[in-house]
This record gives sequence, structure tokens and C-alpha cells, in this order.
Amino acid sequence: MKVIPPAATLLDERGIRPSHQRVRIYEVLAGTKAHPSVDWIYRSLSDELPTLSRTTVYNTLGTLIEAGLAKPVFIEGEEIRYDADMSVHGHFRCRKCGTVYDFKVGESDMEPDLPEGFIAEQVQLNCIGLCPACAGEEIHNQVNR
Repeated sequence: MKVIPPAATLLDERGIRPSHQRVRIYEVLAGTKAHPSVDWIYRSLSDELPTLSRTTVYNTLGTLIEAGLAKPVFIEGEEIRYDADMSVHGHFRCRKCGTVYDFKVGESDMEPDLPEGFIAEQVQLNCIGLCPACAGEEIHNQVNR
């Protein structure tokens, strides 16, 4: 009997044909807190899946977003990162090392008080600053000047 990976079942339940490439893309996304980019996912799978293209990764992420299994994360500049954690949370990006971290927020923190007639389709709470490791380095560098 063939064992079906949980990711394949989840994709199938959401109406996505669970091809091997789609399953692996979702598994990589769901298996990391790194908030990967298309290129990061492509590079992490390219040896395993030599026929994989960046276009396939990009299109699969779009399909996952439409199915409610992923969301784009826009923190700074043009780069889009992706997140499979669909819970309500914010993102903190370290301006020095570039790492993106999740942090808890309340539901009410994500409900903007918009003027009448406006409809928010996506709300994100993003912070940019220094993570503890980089902040420690910065303090160390300032002291030793």
C-alpha cells in the first residue's frame, strides 16, 4: 500500500492536484520559519528536483495562496517572502542580518479603522530593526570605538 504524505492530502483537500513538485514546494515552505523567497525554495529543491523551474515555484506559491495555504509577506523593498503559518501574527525583519521572525499579535491589532467604503483585503504588521544577536554586535562595536 502506498503511503500518501500529509501535504499531498492537504493539497488534494484544497482542490490542488498534488504533483510531486507541488507537494515538495509546500513541504519546504511549511517546514521552515525562514519566510523563504521563490529563489530560496528553488535553490533548496533544485538538486532533488532537477526539472524544477523558478516559474513552477512561483506559480505553485500563487496556487497555495489562492487555496489559503500560504500568504505573501511584504516587509521591505520589492522582495516577496512566503509564509505557510496562516495564524494571525506579525513579522520582524532584522535590518542587519535580514532574518525574518514571527511575533504574536492580538486579533484587534490587525483590524484597521478604515474610512467608510474601504475594504481591507490583506493586513500585515511588519517591524524592521535589530534582532538580539545583531543588536548585541552593534552595542559591542559602539563600546569598542
